[in-house]
Amino acid sequence: MNYPVWELDVFGGGLFIALIAVFHVYISHFAVGGGLFLVLTEIKGLRARDEGILEYVRRHTRFFLLLTMVAGGITGVGIWFTIALLNPAATSSLIHTYVFGWATEWVFFTIEILSLFIYYYTFDRLNSRDHLIIGWIYFGAAWMSLFIINGIIDFMLTPGSWLENNNFWAGFFNPTFWPALFFRSFLAFMIAGMFGLLTSTWIREEKLRTTMVRYCALWLLLPFGGFLASAWWYRRALPPELEQLIFQAMPEMRPFITGFVLFSPLLILGDC
Repeated sequence: MNYPVWELDVFGGGLFIALIAVFHVYISHFAVGGGLFLVLTEIKGLRARDEGILEYVRRHTRFFLLLTMVAGGITGVGIWFTIALLNPAATSSLIHTYVFGWATEWVFFTIEILSLFIYYYTFDRLNSRDHLIIGWIYFGAAWMSLFIINGIIDFMLTPGSWLENNNFWAGFFNPTFWPALFFRSFLAFMIAGMFGLLTSTWIREEKLRTTMVRYCALWLLLPFGGFLASAWWYRRALPPELEQLIFQAMPEMRPFITGFVLFSPLLILGDC
């Protein structure tokens, strides 16, 4: 039941969710793409026999662990706390509809936590092959968490035939599931590159800093085409009424979006 006295909607409860969720989305997608970034960057350092790159991976892993495990965990709990206060009935319905989906996601999240801690604390303690296996386990678990949450989140947006048959899989593999999965995956890789650029600028050695900045810029540039294509696919998969609702302000924003699409790659290349 809803609380009879404390009605947070009066103070713009939806804004509370948006503020926490937007921050959490950036961190959670970084947790996915950043896992692949760590593994591939470590492989790059091993193949080049470059201790500087391997030391960068170690420092970046510490930053990655603190940001995703602390800030990501707090904001994730914050979302559940906020939606449970604003609309406990809807939250209960979502949990009961996908209780096994959430349980599966929590298993993968547990694997994420354990493997990331093992990955960080076993630098120079495990041989490179076993250490990379731990990194791949982390990335696999993180991406599977994205896979499951993507189905549940997009069910809320486009429930599809679930409205008629209440079938678990019909709601999970809803009309926007696949475009959203590709969209989120490409976004995760780009955010990994964005945070990589942040930490690579802290490198003191000029040659290594230049190498890593260029390497991280590729993580923004290479997925960019797939990101745009999946965004178009995502929009086309939306029902007409939702597309009109979401994009009704697009004519006013089109010049800014066009400028971003055209000039952001040039800005990245210019920094390299």
